[in-house]
Amino acid sequence: MYNNFAKIYDKFMKECDYDQWTSYVVEKIKMYNPEGKSLLDLGCGTGESLIRLKELYTCSGLDLSKEMLEIAHKKLKNKGVNLFLGDMREFYTGEKYDIIISLFDTVNHLTAIEDLNDLFSSVKENLNPNGIYIFDVVDRDFMNKMFPGGIFYDERKDMTIIWEHWLENNLDFIEANFFVKNKNNTYDKYKEYYEKKIFTEEEIKKELQNNDLTLLTIDKNDRIAGERFFYVAKKS
Repeated sequence: MYNNFAKIYDKFMKECDYDQWTSYVVEKIKMYNPEGKSLLDLGCGTGESLIRLKELYTCSGLDLSKEMLEIAHKKLKNKGVNLFLGDMREFYTGEKYDIIISLFDTVNHLTAIEDLNDLFSSVKENLNPNGIYIFDVVDRDFMNKMFPGGIFYDERKDMTIIWEHWLENNLDFIEANFFVKNKNNTYDKYKEYYEKKIFTEEEIKKELQNNDLTLLTIDKNDRIAGERFFYVAKKS
């Protein structure tokens, strides 16, 4: 996932307010684990969140995409941030953490309840006692609003994106075509295809409980990037 797309990911995310995202995470850490020092970002992408969080915590990042991590490595070289190639459903970095995070609805990229269970199991094994896991998910209303009629069209100054969406067997399938203006004033085309799953609150609660992770709070937030739900869970 996101291998070819990694080349233009930062251009695509240029309008993302990473400061707002990381400030929100820091606020939750101060509330639920103020003594936490070590942090792992699951699904760290090109490292933009880590650039900001490393000023406050000893940070590491993990991602499934080698190409994303190569970009992150260039940004974070000699910054004291360890980066790991791995699958968030089953990972081991050799360290344990006070805080683990998964942002930008990364958890919705899992496609089965079994995957969610595996994620929570791995998170538990990699957290220190009383460590917390912060993650966000989107729901069906979010997807319906984003893709009315199955299409989302996003035109920007140097990029046009056409998203096609369809629902099949309770999975969301998304095909995105990116037309990116190059230095010759012509356009390069990139195509990305991925699947997402909407997990219900009940399903998330059940799998957290199955893995001895205590749910501390669910926070509905519509100020950062559309309406989404932030969960904070603690290792018992």
